[in-house]
Amino acid sequence: MNKMPLKILYVEDETDLRISIRMILEMYYETVLSCTNGMEGLAIFNREHPDVVVSDIMMPVLDGLEMARKIREISQETPVILTTAFTETAYLLKSIELGISAYVRKPFNCEELVAAINRLGAPTLQRRELEEAMRREYVSLELLLGESPAMRQTVQQAHRIAETDFSIIIQGETGSGKSYLASVIHNLSQRRDRPFLTVSLGSLTETLAESQLFGHVKGAFTGALTAKQGLFEVADGGTLFLDDVDCASPSIQAKILHAVEQKWFFPVGGSKRITVDTRVISASNRDLLAEATKGTFREDLYYRLSDLVITLPPLRERGDDIALLARSFLNEASSELKRVPPRLVPETILFLNSQHWPGNVRELKSVMKRAALFGSETLTVEELAGILTSKNRDTSDQEPVAPMTLDLAIRQALLKALAATGGKKMEAARLLEIEYGRFKRLLERYQH
Repeated sequence: MNKMPLKILYVEDETDLRISIRMILEMYYETVLSCTNGMEGLAIFNREHPDVVVSDIMMPVLDGLEMARKIREISQETPVILTTAFTETAYLLKSIELGISAYVRKPFNCEELVAAINRLGAPTLQRRELEEAMRREYVSLELLLGESPAMRQTVQQAHRIAETDFSIIIQGETGSGKSYLASVIHNLSQRRDRPFLTVSLGSLTETLAESQLFGHVKGAFTGALTAKQGLFEVADGGTLFLDDVDCASPSIQAKILHAVEQKWFFPVGGSKRITVDTRVISASNRDLLAEATKGTFREDLYYRLSDLVITLPPLRERGDDIALLARSFLNEASSELKRVPPRLVPETILFLNSQHWPGNVRELKSVMKRAALFGSETLTVEELAGILTSKNRDTSDQEPVAPMTLDLAIRQALLKALAATGGKKMEAARLLEIEYGRFKRLLERYQH
């Protein structure tokens, strides 16, 4: 029999009855505490915080009713079940006055007592299951987004806002993970079973953006041979992610504002109102409040979209997350390639931490994909440096950047860790995930 994870306090002055009932309760519940009077019961309650209290009424030193009254002063939520052979009206009225949860008469049927405990303990179990689910969700969210101090607030914000219908603006440098964060928030929300759609307004003309967002009727413009649903309508009940929202023209901004505020719109060329319930998450690599202040972005649209503004820090400010994300990307890419993921050793992590990562998380993911394909069993600094050099050559709009030498990479990583920990060497070693003795030896070697 699987025992219920409840802690029961049983108070009874009759020794034989107390022992026998406790043995029965121990068959059903993980923890059963017992004592002989209300004074002892109160002491145990304060020390052990049981989930359900079962007590006789007539006891020496401190009776069950007085103990229940004192328990109610400490906790209004803890269920108290009274057992007694006496059925005087005065006891019953006093029990009602104290908010006693249940009343079981002696001699009682143990099945009746267990049923009462199960019924009154169920809300506690449900609350714990919910708390545990939220804890697991929070931990998994940290693994998805990062657990560095720079990301901790972002993780907390994402977790809290996911279950709301608040409109969100996500700001951050290109490649910092704005679209990924939007998808995570959607997947944590009650809309998770409905569509999550993305549109990049920076790549669309005004005419195409209007058609994409709001759809059009047949013949609305040249080439509109059939009617088309807009993304606001397709995402009804779900989430629409507006990337590069600052690139929308003033006309499109006005139409987005109307659709979000009124929850309806007309398709291009149409006269039939389309009603939707679509959550909007927007993103920009600019400070939209500053843009609104300058007049380059509609101020009223900014305030309508910004129930919450989340600013993603660049990867270079998230040192603690680089190794975590690199391992995650390596594992993901290696799984696709059906290969064993290359190992990351401390020197490789130091090298990763020393890079500037102008492309942020997107760049790191690209590098780790190549590393999974071309790297050896233990990923070396030389291999990563070669991948970064090759990647720079592949980027037509950037000058090739020479990879940082290992000595310089290690020195910069050591100095960054010391700066981040205020010069505390042991904390810096922990930050870099290397042994303290090894950290001191590296510091002696590279600090000059």
